[in-house]
Amino acid sequence: MTDETPTVRDSSGRFVKKAAETVNAMSRTNDEGIHPMSKVLFGWTEAKGIGATLFWVMAVLSLVLVLADLVIHRHEEIHFASSIGFFGLWGFLSFSFVVLMGWPLGRLLRRDEDYYGEAGGPPADIDPDLDGAPLASRGKQEGGH
Repeated sequence: MTDETPTVRDSSGRFVKKAAETVNAMSRTNDEGIHPMSKVLFGWTEAKGIGATLFWVMAVLSLVLVLADLVIHRHEEIHFASSIGFFGLWGFLSFSFVVLMGWPLGRLLRRDEDYYGEAGGPPADIDPDLDGAPLASRGKQEGGH
C-alpha cells in the first residue's frame, strides 16, 4: 500500500508525506499534556451535564430491570432469591463489601514511607565491606581514589 500524497516539509524541515505527519501528530501529547487518543475515547466526558445524564440513564435502567423482575418467573431453589430486586441488592452489598475490605487489606499490606531506608543513601543495615555493596558506601577503603 503506497501513500500517494505529495511530500512536504514538516516543522523541522524534513521531507515527509502529509499522511505520515498526520499520524505522527496523533501520537504526540499537546501542550495541556492530553494525548489525542484520550480525547477521542474520553472527550465525551467533558460535555456539560454528562454526570446528570449518566445518573438518570442508570436510574431508568435500574427501574426497568426491577420492573422486569416483577414479570419474569424464576425457579430458585433458595426461597429468598426469588424476591423482587434480590440480585440487585446482592450485587450492591457484594460490591460494597469488596470496596470496604480494601481498607483493612491496604493496612495489612502497606509499608511505611521509610521502609526502604532514608532517601539519598544506602540502607543502614548493609555492611560496606561486603562484595556487591554500593561503591559510595565503601568510601576511601579501597585504594583511596
